[in-house]
Amino acid sequence: MGASDCAGRMCDTLKEKFDICDDRALRLTTLVRLLRGEGYEDVFGEHGGERWARHKELLIDRLDETLEDQAGDTIEARWNNLMDDLDCQDRAEKGVYLLPWDEHDAEDWQDPGVTDSRPE
Repeated sequence: MGASDCAGRMCDTLKEKFDICDDRALRLTTLVRLLRGEGYEDVFGEHGGERWARHKELLIDRLDETLEDQAGDTIEARWNNLMDDLDCQDRAEKGVYLLPWDEHDAEDWQDPGVTDSRPE
């Protein structure tokens, strides 16, 4: 099963668990993919290392459960709390915090709407 199949299943799970639309769920899985790329190299840490394994479990394998365990009234607030718990912004060159859904107006689905300072 390919990565897009897994991302699609996770989007469906997030939609159901958090009662959100397709685009809102997709921005989370898109951001998880971005966290493994340029400007985010230190977020997951060294491939195969302890930090990498923990982040893979929390952000890829069990994202829905991980977000469910976080406090917050919105899925974005839950994500931002998780980013704080995992110390991700301090390790990233780019933003990891999601803007509130009503402030996200990107035309491109590959732009999840992030910032490097925690939204209120």
